[in-house]
Amino acid sequence: MSSESSFDTRILTQPAELRAIAGEWGDLCGRCPVATPFQRPEWIISWAETFSPERIRVVEVRSETTLVGLAPLLIYGRGGERVLAFLAGGVSDYLDFIVNPQGQREIILAIFQALEKVSGWTVMDLTDLSSGSIAYRTMLAGLARQHDRCSAVLLPSTREELLQNLSQRQRSNLRQARSRIQRAGGISIELATRETLPEFLEELFQLHTNRWLRDGQTGVLADEAVKAFHRKAAPRLLSYGTLRLYRLRLRERTVAVLYALFERDTVFCYLQGYDPEFGSLSPGTHLMFSVMEDAIRSGKRKFDMLRGQEAYKHHWRAQIEATHRIQLSRVEESAAAPLDFAAA
Repeated sequence: MSSESSFDTRILTQPAELRAIAGEWGDLCGRCPVATPFQRPEWIISWAETFSPERIRVVEVRSETTLVGLAPLLIYGRGGERVLAFLAGGVSDYLDFIVNPQGQREIILAIFQALEKVSGWTVMDLTDLSSGSIAYRTMLAGLARQHDRCSAVLLPSTREELLQNLSQRQRSNLRQARSRIQRAGGISIELATRETLPEFLEELFQLHTNRWLRDGQTGVLADEAVKAFHRKAAPRLLSYGTLRLYRLRLRERTVAVLYALFERDTVFCYLQGYDPEFGSLSPGTHLMFSVMEDAIRSGKRKFDMLRGQEAYKHHWRAQIEATHRIQLSRVEESAAAPLDFAAA
C-alpha cells in the first residue's frame, strides 16, 4: 500500500449498500485496533435503518478487492450550512473512521480525495473523537478542540485489587449495598440470552425512563426512535458477542439493568436503569461492581463509563478522558486536509 493509486473508492448512499458489505466491514473493525462498538456495522447500519437519513455518504476504500477503509458519513442541514458528519451521532459516544493499520495515512488521503468530489456539503464537523482515534491522530489534531468528557476506570487483574483501588467511602458504600440487598433476600444477577433479550430491553427502557422522570426530566430513552434503534441493534450485537445485558432481580422483581458493550480490552458501560423504589438498597452500585468483576474475569483492562459527569462516576475514581471535535469549512478542508497530517 505505497500510493493512493493502489486504492479504489466508492460512495455508498443507501442502507442496502451498507448491508451488502457488513461482513467485510466487521472484519475491518477487527483489524482496526482503535475501533469501538460504535463503529461496528451492527451499530451503524441499525442506526441508518432506524433514522433513515436522506444523504448518507459513506466512503469505501479498497485495495484490489479488500476493504481497507471506511468513512461512515452523512450530510445534514444546520442553519444555512450543509454539514458533513459521522453517521450515528447522538447515540454514539465515540465516532471515527475505520482504517486498516497498514497504509493508514494513504487510506486517509484516499478518503479525503473522494470527499473532495462529493457535492452538497459546506462544512465538515467531526465530533466525539477520542485521543486515540484515527481521525484525531492523522488529521489536523492541532485544530481540534475539546468536545466532551468521558470517564473510565482502569481495571486491575483481580477483584481484590479493584476493591483496594476504590476510596474508603466507596468500599464502605459497596459493602453496605451488598449487605442490604442480601438481607432483602432472593437476589440474582442474570445475563440476557437471545430469547430473553426483548424482555431485558423493555425493563431497561422502563427503569431508565422512570429514573429520569423522578428528576423532572425525560432521558434519552423517552424517544421512541431511540428505543426502536436499540431493539434493532441489540440482537445483532448480542449475536456478534459484543452486547452483555445484565439485570439484578430481587424476589423475582427486576430492580436494575445495565447495558454493556465488550470490545477488545474494554467494557463500555452504555446505559443503566434502576427502580427508585429500591434506591435504599443501592441496586445500581451492586450491579455495576458485579459487571466490573465479570470484566476482570474476561481479561478486560478498562471500564469506560462514557460521556457525562454523573456523580456516581467520581465515587469509582474514574479518570477523565477528553473527546475532541474538528470543524473545517469546505475551503479549509480541500486546501489543507490532504496535505497536513499529524504523526500517527
